[in-house]
Amino acid sequence: MRNILFTFLIMAFFLGSAQSNLQTYTPSILFGKGDWELKSFQNLYTQTKQFNADGGKVNKGLRENYFTSINQFLFGLNDKINVGADVWIKNVNTSDAQGSRTAVVGFGPKIKIAPFNGLKRLSIQSTILIPLADDLENQTSSDAFLHEDGSLWLNQIYYDLPLSDKTQLFFQQAFWYYLVRDSFRENNYLKTQTSVFFSYFPNTRWTVYAMSEYFPTHYNTSAQSGEAFFSYFVQSGIGTKYQLVPNFIELEFLYTNFWLGSEGEGAGETINLGIRVIRQR
Repeated sequence: MRNILFTFLIMAFFLGSAQSNLQTYTPSILFGKGDWELKSFQNLYTQTKQFNADGGKVNKGLRENYFTSINQFLFGLNDKINVGADVWIKNVNTSDAQGSRTAVVGFGPKIKIAPFNGLKRLSIQSTILIPLADDLENQTSSDAFLHEDGSLWLNQIYYDLPLSDKTQLFFQQAFWYYLVRDSFRENNYLKTQTSVFFSYFPNTRWTVYAMSEYFPTHYNTSAQSGEAFFSYFVQSGIGTKYQLVPNFIELEFLYTNFWLGSEGEGAGETINLGIRVIRQR
């Protein structure tokens, strides 16, 4: 994370600043021709408990840490079509003998479109992520589970709604379709992600927000078949964004807690750090 921050600061020194406020560029808004965005989001999920059948939390007897680095690039062909690529890197570390492992769990292209002229704040993004490592679920070893094993077709619908000059609502509906490879799930399956963010802008450099997310898996592992809303978890949190270099570099911090879930789902928490660079022509 320190090396990434240093690199972006050097870029800021040589390239200067852009013309528009970063607060206007929510995930719903596309970039114009020749404009681009570079984001790096670091997520640390840690847990010692999981949910039981009654919705309570029970100790797992060990601590599990999952670190995910999501690195994204997006380039504007025009204000209706943007293209880019993602690299997702993940590490797992447990307090027992299973130890630690790191791998590129997803790499691939993406496209983002604004399909309706009358809805500038609604966009759709589609990403294909292919893992660059084998046996991510450690089916053939005694190592810790790292990530769902298979390719991911991720489709996201974004929409934001300004409430006033100082407040805004943002909505995301995502569809995570996994094409399984060496997985304990024998068939392809779907997860859906519904997220809501409420943002407050004290001034043009700061954003403060609260979020909540409902994330079900539509697959019955015991029956090895699709089943709507078979398992789920809910996380909520608070975060802030700060423009380190006005109109060019933005830093982000987010904390979330997993406070509700079905049996077997993790009852942990996350700490997230992000950095975003936008360059306009």
